[in-house]
Amino acid sequence: MEYGLLRFFHVLGAVLINAGLIGVWLADLRSRQLSELKPCSEAVRNITVFYDGLVVPGALLLLISGTWMIAQFYGGWNFLHIPWLAGMVGLFAFEFVEGNTITRLYFSGRAA
Repeated sequence: MEYGLLRFFHVLGAVLINAGLIGVWLADLRSRQLSELKPCSEAVRNITVFYDGLVVPGALLLLISGTWMIAQFYGGWNFLHIPWLAGMVGLFAFEFVEGNTITRLYFSGRAA
């Protein structure tokens, strides 16, 4: 029962993060096609809504449910002996750092 619920929330997190990233991508494409300020600012606002409303909660859901599953069913640090699981943890950690440094600087306008 517990594994089924954790797996459900993990898949839900993946769906949320992917839907949010697709929304961000489409809003970004739209904002690059516009030349007037009002529609462009609306497209940029949509990027923020998708990112803060879907991507961040999805990532947090993935983090919490994945950490719980690793601790409960894979023996904590023993996940390092399972190559695919260690790879997914490494990829998540890399994307977390990259998303909160490079991407955030890019969207805030501080990147040169």
